Amino acid sequence: MQRLQGKVALITGAGRKKGIGYACAMRLAAEGAAVVVADLGVAAGLGIYDQDQGNDLESVAADVASCGVQSLAVEVDVTDLRSVEKMIEAVKKAFSRLDILVNNAGTTIGPAPLVLTDPEAWRKTIEVNLTGAMFCCRAAAPLMMDNPEGGKIINMSSRAAHRGAIWIHAYCASKAGLIGLTRSMALELAPFRICVNALCPGDIETEFKLWGWEKEATITGKSLEEVAAEAAKATPLGRIGTPEDVAATVAFFASPDADYITGEVLDITGGMGVRKVF
Repeated sequence: MQRLQGKVALITGAGRKKGIGYACAMRLAAEGAAVVVADLGVAAGLGIYDQDQGNDLESVAADVASCGVQSLAVEVDVTDLRSVEKMIEAVKKAFSRLDILVNNAGTTIGPAPLVLTDPEAWRKTIEVNLTGAMFCCRAAAPLMMDNPEGGKIINMSSRAAHRGAIWIHAYCASKAGLIGLTRSMALELAPFRICVNALCPGDIETEFKLWGWEKEATITGKSLEEVAAEAAKATPLGRIGTPEDVAATVAFFASPDADYITGEVLDITGGMGVRKVF
């Protein structure tokens, strides 16, 4: 099924092949969209991955092109408004339009107990997860407004926005803020036929989640395998989610099938939001 023929999609945080952004890029390409993949040139300094580990944007763009669609790789720092504006300028120059924006770039820096939280780590996490998404929407909206067909903005929030999580206060706060931003933008952009929705993934098997499980294992004294197994057992569907699970939902919200849905927040958690009573 190719619901996105003739559309142009931009996905931030798409530079890692084991991540949600990559899965989204490949799924939207399979649905027929031209895809712009954007990320930092390197991952150093974000406090998550090893400093010598970088992104692979050009390879990701090549994988997208292998689906038979146009692709473009753009380096961007979503916390820098000028960098974001240059990204949108590159999209406009290459395609003259933008139909789909997936705000997927995210991080959590320096997880710590509240009384030990580093103010700089707090600030940077908020800048990437919340301010960065706002910058991308701010820069992309005029291009979508010029499109008589409107557009789709999909913001990647988190289950943590609803439930919280210890030691990652800035992450939880930023993802909750992203839900508020989603709903306010949905109201403002509706007259331009731009739909704005948010997704809240739960435990998804990515490098980011593995990093989190490693931290949890260290704190609790359990093995990584034990932590992962407990997470799967706690999920009503009995398994950890995959990036492809999230990408399938993104493809739906990006498609004409979701033209009458805006301002909504959807959990992708394998049933974790359902309360067990016995």
